[in-house]
Amino acid sequence: MRTRLLLWGIGAAGVVLGVLVSVLIAVSDIIDDHAANIMATVLIGWSFLGIGLYAWGTRPSNRIGPLMVGVGFAWMLGMLQCSDLALPFTIGLVMSPSAFAIVLHLLLAYPTGRLGSRAARAVVALGYADVIVGSLVYAMLVRNPDGIENGPRNLLLVEDAPGAADAALTALTVVGLVAIVSGALLLVARWRAASTARRRSLAPLLWTGALLLVFAAVMLAADIAGSDDLEDGFSIFSVFLLTAAPYAYLAGLMSSGWARGRTMGDLVSGLNAAEARSGVRDAMAEALGDPTLTVAFKRHDRDEWVDADGRRFEPPPGREVTEIARDGQVIGALVHRGGLSGDPELLRAVADTAALALENERLQAELRARVAELRESRANLISFGLAERRRLERDLHDGAQQRLVALSLQVNLARAKIDDDPATAATLLDSAREELAQALDELRELARGIHPAILTDQGLGPALTALAERSPVPVEIGPLPAQRLPSSVEAAAYFVVSEALANVAKYADATHATVRVAREDGHAVVEVVDDGVGGADPSRGTGLRGLAERVAALDGRLEIVSPTGCGTIVRADLPCASS
Repeated sequence: MRTRLLLWGIGAAGVVLGVLVSVLIAVSDIIDDHAANIMATVLIGWSFLGIGLYAWGTRPSNRIGPLMVGVGFAWMLGMLQCSDLALPFTIGLVMSPSAFAIVLHLLLAYPTGRLGSRAARAVVALGYADVIVGSLVYAMLVRNPDGIENGPRNLLLVEDAPGAADAALTALTVVGLVAIVSGALLLVARWRAASTARRRSLAPLLWTGALLLVFAAVMLAADIAGSDDLEDGFSIFSVFLLTAAPYAYLAGLMSSGWARGRTMGDLVSGLNAAEARSGVRDAMAEALGDPTLTVAFKRHDRDEWVDADGRRFEPPPGREVTEIARDGQVIGALVHRGGLSGDPELLRAVADTAALALENERLQAELRARVAELRESRANLISFGLAERRRLERDLHDGAQQRLVALSLQVNLARAKIDDDPATAATLLDSAREELAQALDELRELARGIHPAILTDQGLGPALTALAERSPVPVEIGPLPAQRLPSSVEAAAYFVVSEALANVAKYADATHATVRVAREDGHAVVEVVDDGVGGADPSRGTGLRGLAERVAALDGRLEIVSPTGCGTIVRADLPCASS
């Protein structure tokens, strides 16, 4: 309601201003063609005002409407230079070039109302600085602009310096010419980057604006060259194009709606015929006119993007990304060329229309990704298992087996000596007992690495306590789940903590570590935190990679956060629906 009242108030003020300026022009003695000037005032001013208010009301978040209203007011205020009264004349003298600066802003911001590049912002800033600073400087130095004799008093005049005023006017004109040419080049670049569908909606205002900038540039160049006839001729065409600009915008709105409707129709037809094609991506690419368009899907089980085949996806450089949401949750993204970003409403409409089909493809892509991960995990587990078997074989051969062989020899020697040399036999048996004890310790250590008995018999808490007691680094065991976890989850949690604490002891140079195991939303979260040097890299060793495979086999996720100098966090998230 407030917006509507504001728009009605602005409209009423614009009508009053147009009538007031027309009256002042009608009674002015410093111009000859009163009717033409009055017509130019109301036709251009009220056209921009009316269509700008319509655009403002229908698209309040878009800045095109306010910019058009600004052009209307600036134009009518600029026409006050036709008045023979001092105050209106001075206002018109300062405001006369401002409408063209706002038009430049309008064209470069069309159709979103926002300047999309640093270059566009620089050009618009140059245009505003030129008309504001240049007009004020010129007004302070000129008594009779445009050679008006017996004209009204210039209230801003500081000193009548015709030479300095001409120099200021030339500088204003040159800078304005640079801004206009730069703006025209940016419009050409935007046209070339736009899709076919986008060009249909851009065409009316963009071509009208481009021609207006060209004619304005020629007019300014003619002014610099001193060609009055050429300047007057092109100024007439510039006024005509300026009059046509708001109606071209209105035509663009209608064309945009028609183009959007046709695009949506093409998309729906493409989605209905998806079985005969390679999928929703082709339908969207054809509807948007971007054959390079790519669709990425957001995995809900982890923070990563995949393509339609389930492979991890990273947007290539130089491409823009528009996220797609369904029921408030991001399900995918369109990776497209930059020209499509000029019509975010069209992109959003296409994404919303295809959201259901994209959700189905996302589920398929996520399934493919999970299958690929399971295949890789299975292959890695087999490889890891074989490596562990070889390690156990080597450890048994080099450790316990050698001790048992030595033990057998010592027992045989003791048996041979027991009758003839009982003292030597006793010494040999004592040595054999020590060998046996060491062999048993080594076997227990090996068994603990395979599956510790304390974990099976007493549970995760005592097993973690035993790990903490054996660690050379002080370890604090935090609260543990009140009920036992599934055996597979307990085993994975135990080995995560075991490997993490082993790494803390070997590499972290830490003074303290904390172990936490909690049940959260159907998952067992295992976390080991140390205050060491950080910099842990899972790719440099087999231990953490093996843990990741063990966790992945349970459909879990292992995360390692280890910034250099800030310690390490090893966190495993394991599905644990029931105990």
